[in-house]
Amino acid sequence: MSKAKKPAPESTALDRESIAALAAAIGPAQLAPERIASMRSRIMSGIADATRVVRAGDGEWKELLPGITIKTLHVDREQGTQTSLWRLAAGARIPRHPHSKDEECLVLEGSITHDGETYRQGDYLHTRPGLRHKEFVAPHGALLMIRSERIPGALLLKLASHLSP
Repeated sequence: MSKAKKPAPESTALDRESIAALAAAIGPAQLAPERIASMRSRIMSGIADATRVVRAGDGEWKELLPGITIKTLHVDREQGTQTSLWRLAAGARIPRHPHSKDEECLVLEGSITHDGETYRQGDYLHTRPGLRHKEFVAPHGALLMIRSERIPGALLLKLASHLSP
């Protein structure tokens, strides 16, 4: 017994011209602000664990010390640390200070001098807990990315208490 060949089904897809005509005839849906907020919330909750991005123009620069402003990028409350950008004006000084947690510093622009050594763009410094930094100076200004214990709070008070007379 031979099987009869079935004819190929006709395509039900629309041609490009028909699709374009339908798209032009459909206007955007008008949703209530509450509905938009609800939809946005559901969408954002689905990407809550995705990469967090802080754009260059986002965030707020806050003065930490004279000539030094910081912009917080991330706070890890569980670890008691934060990642931030530090902008040091020419001649700015970070006073000597202790560390209760690891500190990582990457020089993004300019240079800083510490204990007679100059660190330039691309240089990375790591300080272990319990160590004390001597004063840092940015002779021509600098931009640093620092991961350290949380700021301001207790660290700001520590820095302020160690300002050179």
